[in-house]
Amino acid sequence: MRTFDIVIIGSGIAGGFLARQLRLACPDLGVLVLEAAEAMEDYKVGESTVEVAANYMVRRLNLGTYLYQHQLPKNGLRFFFDSPDKDLPLPRMSEIGSDHMPFHPSFQLERARLERDLVTMNRAAGAEVELGAKVVDVAIDGRGGHTVVYEQGGERREVACRWVCDASGRRHVLFRKLGVKVHKEARLNTAAAWGRYRGVAGLDGVTDAAWRSRARYTSRHLSTNHFMYDGYWIWFIPLAGDLMSVGVVFDKDRIGAGNVPAGALPGPRTRAEFERFLGAHRAARELLEGAELEDFQSYAHLPYHAEQYFSTDRYAVTGEAGAFTDPFYSPGSDFIATANEFITQMILSDVRGDRAGFEEKVAAYDAYYRFKYDSTLRLYERMYPVFGSFELYRLKYLLDFNNYYNLVVWPFMADRVTDVGWIREELRFTDLVLRALSTMGEHFASLASDLRARGEYFAQNEGRFANGLNGVAQLETRLGPAIDERFRREQVDRAYGSVFAALVERRLGEQGLSDRARLVSELPLPQVLVFRDITPERLARLLQRIGERMTKELREELPDAGIERIELGASGVISVTGPAEGTKAHADALSRARALWDASAGSLAHIAL
Repeated sequence: MRTFDIVIIGSGIAGGFLARQLRLACPDLGVLVLEAAEAMEDYKVGESTVEVAANYMVRRLNLGTYLYQHQLPKNGLRFFFDSPDKDLPLPRMSEIGSDHMPFHPSFQLERARLERDLVTMNRAAGAEVELGAKVVDVAIDGRGGHTVVYEQGGERREVACRWVCDASGRRHVLFRKLGVKVHKEARLNTAAAWGRYRGVAGLDGVTDAAWRSRARYTSRHLSTNHFMYDGYWIWFIPLAGDLMSVGVVFDKDRIGAGNVPAGALPGPRTRAEFERFLGAHRAARELLEGAELEDFQSYAHLPYHAEQYFSTDRYAVTGEAGAFTDPFYSPGSDFIATANEFITQMILSDVRGDRAGFEEKVAAYDAYYRFKYDSTLRLYERMYPVFGSFELYRLKYLLDFNNYYNLVVWPFMADRVTDVGWIREELRFTDLVLRALSTMGEHFASLASDLRARGEYFAQNEGRFANGLNGVAQLETRLGPAIDERFRREQVDRAYGSVFAALVERRLGEQGLSDRARLVSELPLPQVLVFRDITPERLARLLQRIGERMTKELREELPDAGIERIELGASGVISVTGPAEGTKAHADALSRARALWDASAGSLAHIAL
């Protein structure tokens, strides 16, 4: 019986990347990859990567040159918003995007080609990769060694190993053999259908001069393009060569077969339904005119999770073999990067004989990975009814994008994500983070219901443009190997305060609130969490607190004015009690109070415009 240090089940990008990382990190490790497919030709969804995965591929896997030569660079995420009748031509749709390439790279992956090339690269690096090798049994022995049985070419073969890593995707080979339950997620009820089209002109084929110049002629085609609707979204993702990945992800609670709003189509399940669904949207229909649908796939339910991902019995899962949330924001390859970083560090500690360090890492990494799943899921929970409104989603994206760059990308780039001490510190704030995500989700969902009831949900869906990169410009020169924790905390408070103030302004119709420094500074994250209900009474109490602080400051600044109280009322009304009206003291105090109240917060909600 042949013996290896690690057997990896599956040679998709999760398993292929892991094999490459292990061989680069420790060339002495014996790595066997068992792939059930006879050839790496299967079209797979999940082409879009974002910054964590891109950093992992370039920095950890040394694939930068390969990616630029054989795959497509990505021009960030881009979002388009339509009319209620889905009849706006593309140049008239409101848009969130960039007018230049992002300051950190990402890529669009043609998965089959990449996975074929990984087989070649991994074999050249000394890993053994067996195609047509279907794993039929796994025996885990935490005290001794594991046994993996597979069938290949009609023969049954058996190997021994110290580690088993499952990268088999939704087949869940290891969990099925071990009897580990994979839970269908109930908090997010989404499904998807997708296909590849050949002959799509693409977004850069649109010749409207004003529309093209708005983005400074940067390539919209290279973006992961989202067409946003109430309860679903449509993606257009370019692939190397003459292919375009097009798909629909929908909330079954919103547009499932029994929950279809008047005049809407149910979520597509078949190829015919998929083509009919896309054809009901003018922008998608015009982009696909003359193109050919090459293939079609669908998933009836998207999110799921397990209760454990890494074990001191020396097994682990990566990619979709363990968990999946939602393809919005393209987090799948980020999960792969994080899991593979964890698995590599656990294996290195184990083979070096550091038992205490190994057990410490397994516990910390597993807890963090479960937290990563839960926090990512809460980004999407209750959000599908928000997606169709430019006004609402611009704020949602602003908050999410800031938190992603600040709280996820930065620690990964600084190699903190595998530091057990750092993870323990982060896990202290698990409840706070999850509560923040849920609380903001509730506020967004409530405002969406309000705007829908007022007939204002689609009010800003035509003719507007928001440069999404402007909202994270303050992080451009900061991201890197050195972490500035104080700055990170300041940015968290700034993002939550800016967005929450804008929600309060819109919910209560109080124009001019959201860029006032005095208001935004009173809304750091802990205060936002206390502000559970957006009501006039809660706003009045907040304004009273601000007025009391301004009173104290102005008494110190103008000690002879006799100021008793500064009051802030609805619609920006300010009153000064103490000095008699008509006197210079009253005029000076009122002028100074107005200046303090009118001072700009530099709100991200306004900068991003």
